[in-house]
Amino acid sequence: MEPRNGRQPGGERPRRSRCLGPDGGRLLKNGAGRLGIFGVGLIGGSVGLAARRAGWHVSGVDLPGSLAAAEAVGAIDRAATLTELRASDVIVLAAPISRIKETLPRFSGSNALITDVASTKGGIVAAAEASGLRFVGGHPMAGSQLSGVANARADLFTGARYFLTPTDRTDPEDYREVQSFVRTLGAVPTAVEPEKHDLLMAALSHLPHMMAAALLDVAAGISPEALSFAGPAFRDLTRVGASNPELWSDILSENSGAVQEVLEDFVKTLEELGAEVENRKSITRRFSDAREAYDTLGGILVEKSGKNVDLAIPVENRPGTFAEVTTLMGSNSINILDLYVRHSNTERAALVLTVDSESVAPARKLLGDSGFASEVLG
Repeated sequence: MEPRNGRQPGGERPRRSRCLGPDGGRLLKNGAGRLGIFGVGLIGGSVGLAARRAGWHVSGVDLPGSLAAAEAVGAIDRAATLTELRASDVIVLAAPISRIKETLPRFSGSNALITDVASTKGGIVAAAEASGLRFVGGHPMAGSQLSGVANARADLFTGARYFLTPTDRTDPEDYREVQSFVRTLGAVPTAVEPEKHDLLMAALSHLPHMMAAALLDVAAGISPEALSFAGPAFRDLTRVGASNPELWSDILSENSGAVQEVLEDFVKTLEELGAEVENRKSITRRFSDAREAYDTLGGILVEKSGKNVDLAIPVENRPGTFAEVTTLMGSNSINILDLYVRHSNTERAALVLTVDSESVAPARKLLGDSGFASEVLG
């Protein structure tokens, strides 16, 4: 959606003169300016690294240890106070959701253009508008299983979808400027209403985390040793169950309305499956539809995102097997960006290789020709 007007109740706010960039967004100080980051962990630190590479002067607010680490890796130029951050041209809020909401009123009266990276948008957008801020909500669809600024990367957002959530009260010029800033990070901005964003995240991210917690609870309740029998499929489904408990209690609480709506649909579908479980034809159709949807998802991930892709390769747990696979890739000029091993038992394992999206097809062909199966992980 495009914001339809730029006025807040009570008239227009003062504006600073800026030039237009080549894509229509206003650029500060001949292409960059003063960027303030509130919370310099993995995401905030990656924003800082990408922005500094694009010419921004970056200051950060966080705990002293985090700020020292951020300076050490080059994510910020200097540590700042919240008062100093208010004087930035653009501010990115990258703290936990509850901290963002409680801190927003402290930016009231600042002329900085403010955005955030939180995974729920409705409450934050409403709080920002109530504080009269120049604000455009944001959420990059990029991250890592690792945390902290030590794991921040300047290329984390390259090719990633980056949701922006303007409303009818968003100034169109502010929206275009944040859109331009997101592009300098290497991401692909996409406008969506805050409510729709939260419903999408409830289905695509929040519900899977709840499913993982529920599956682990059910399996552990069958018998004390049940989890020791789990295979790769169960481990894949429940991997996100190991996510940060405090972070996820924060996220689910903030998005409870959308989560409840999606959860009701999910429970209804499970009940339908339960009623059909003896009907072979119906279950076959369900799994055929699921396979078709999954194949479509895999194609989208590989062909359209431009992001790195994980390939899982089932192998026998014997000397030399891993070397066969890695040598096969290296000798055919396919760069392995990362790798790790998932063990299912003492005899079998899956070697997971991270490669760039353009290498997926040739890598899978090479593996298949050499007798190795492979699967693209979503």
